[in-house]
Amino acid sequence: MLIRMTGLGTLVALLVAGAVAIGGALGADSDGTKAARTALVIDAAAARDGRDLVDKRLRALDAELRLPRTPTEARTNLRYFDAQDYRLVVTGPLAAAAGDTTGIPAARAPDIRGAVAAVGR
Repeated sequence: MLIRMTGLGTLVALLVAGAVAIGGALGADSDGTKAARTALVIDAAAARDGRDLVDKRLRALDAELRLPRTPTEARTNLRYFDAQDYRLVVTGPLAAAAGDTTGIPAARAPDIRGAVAAVGR
């Protein structure tokens, strides 16, 4: 019975290792480096579309999205994503000022259209 359990444990370990390797390969670029994740930090007021609190174009993106309402929230969002090695895009005066005060490098988009385009780059 011990031999069978050890064999089963080895099999499980190999399956887990294979799954991790495949997951890592799928998240990497062709040169083996990990693909950059993108985060958008957009002033809450700038992210609205009429009565919608979040513009529909932002909902469909493959990126993290934060909509700060205050300068403190904007700085916190930037610091969090910077610590996680995200590529950052900011839109709006609060988010842009947060980039300036924290010294965290972030691409600036003039509006929602620019932010959406920046995710594709």
